[in-house]
Amino acid sequence: MENKFVDYDFKLSTDGAGIVLYSENAITCDEGEDFFSKEFSTPIKVAEHLAKGDIIGFNTGSSGDFVIKIRYGYPSEKMLAEYPIAIRLAIEIKGGKVNIIDVLWLSEWSAIVPEEQSLMIEDGFYHVTVMTKKPDFGIWGDNQVIYMFFKDIDKIPTLAWEGIPYLFK
Repeated sequence: MENKFVDYDFKLSTDGAGIVLYSENAITCDEGEDFFSKEFSTPIKVAEHLAKGDIIGFNTGSSGDFVIKIRYGYPSEKMLAEYPIAIRLAIEIKGGKVNIIDVLWLSEWSAIVPEEQSLMIEDGFYHVTVMTKKPDFGIWGDNQVIYMFFKDIDKIPTLAWEGIPYLFK
């Protein structure tokens, strides 16, 4: 299958120890609402959203500066060997765009997401393979590279997550 979008890289600085992905039309929230406390602050609530694929996220182990690299498809065996810390999630895209934000953004919801943190992507269901490795200087969140591979699938699969996925060791 051909590439669904152009490879895209951007920097994301976080105050929280997590990153969240969601499609604007997959969830509803009022401006300024504390969605985090209400819907995303406990492992059980996070697991419920992961199962639905409406808003997904993972714990990065620390706040920091991340280099997010978006790719289409599945990672190669070589990539998995180079970036051995990996998780697989699934998301439903509605409205042709996915937003990638600091988890603390959910504490005071805003419909306005910086343009560089949004990716235009066809509606549908996607596996999202997220992978990283410990940064060269040994400090989590210190210009840490995180790859996110999006691969279209037929429906949200049953995922094994019973809580918050961790993208660190």
